[in-house]
Amino acid sequence: SPGPLRDVESGSTTSRKGTGSSGASRSGEREEAPSTALKAVLLCAVVVQNASLNVAARRSRVVAEIEEARTGCGYRSTTAVVVIEVSKIVLSFALLIVERYGEFGIAPSAACAAALSTTATYPLECAKVVVPALLYTVQNNLLLVAADNLEGPVLALFGQAKILATAFFSVVLLRRTLGARRWVSLFLLTLSIALVQISQMRHRENESGDNAGGDEGSKNVALGLGVTCTICAISGFAGVYFEMVLKGSPISVWIRNIHLATFSAVVALVATFSADAAHVRRCGFLAGYSASVWTYVAVQAGGGLLIAAVIKYADNILKAFATSVAIVAVAAVSHLFYGF
Repeated sequence: SPGPLRDVESGSTTSRKGTGSSGASRSGEREEAPSTALKAVLLCAVVVQNASLNVAARRSRVVAEIEEARTGCGYRSTTAVVVIEVSKIVLSFALLIVERYGEFGIAPSAACAAALSTTATYPLECAKVVVPALLYTVQNNLLLVAADNLEGPVLALFGQAKILATAFFSVVLLRRTLGARRWVSLFLLTLSIALVQISQMRHRENESGDNAGGDEGSKNVALGLGVTCTICAISGFAGVYFEMVLKGSPISVWIRNIHLATFSAVVALVATFSADAAHVRRCGFLAGYSASVWTYVAVQAGGGLLIAAVIKYADNILKAFATSVAIVAVAAVSHLFYGF
């Protein structure tokens, strides 16, 4: 996404290319600079999305744990990933219609025809997204495992380690050179993550019981941190690989998102019936989908497309600032409502 979940830092240049390819056909129409008000709205939206994602993921897993104990039919993370990817396909088609409004009006059939035509014209380009689709599916499933074991603020802060992974894979795969200021920033980020880890370890030593403090859900900090580090490595590699795929591609960014979400949905569906077939047969595919779960699905599905809009109408400086503000927002919300 960048979904989701997709690494925005690594996909920024390519997103501009993807949207620009369709815009170039509009008889040289000059795109107006975005207003300050639009940038402010996008800033607020990104802060809300980043802040709510980890809190929503954690809350959905706490509710699922309670529902599982009560009825034996809490929602499964594998089914949630399928629903998220299908939602991304629908949203990407809607945005494709908006992007090409001048070409085929608002007919959904024309949007489907455009996507199919692009797929038939560039089959090898479309096949390249299979690798990131598989990686993002694994990442989205692991995010809910991490949310099972970490509270929102810790998950949000450690999730920022994906910047370290992205920097590493950018240097290795794209041969980029990072300046001294960026390396210092990465060092400070690593230091802040280490300080939070030490704080969590001391907190555990001073409390008795596995569920002391925080929300009512169970926690395994060591497992949660290990899974989060894996998520960050996957995110960094998948994001840089996806940038390599998109560079110079004539395909619209929204059609790329349709391809990516479609492959991811297929992989996620296979994973669902491999791991949770008995649960689905017994309880139903959407069993345990409470308001908390649908909130998480909406935040996760819309997040990647929102970031694409930020890149198109603003820049990565705005995105980075919004992400930083979101970490503070996550901590504040978790303190007020979950006793973090």
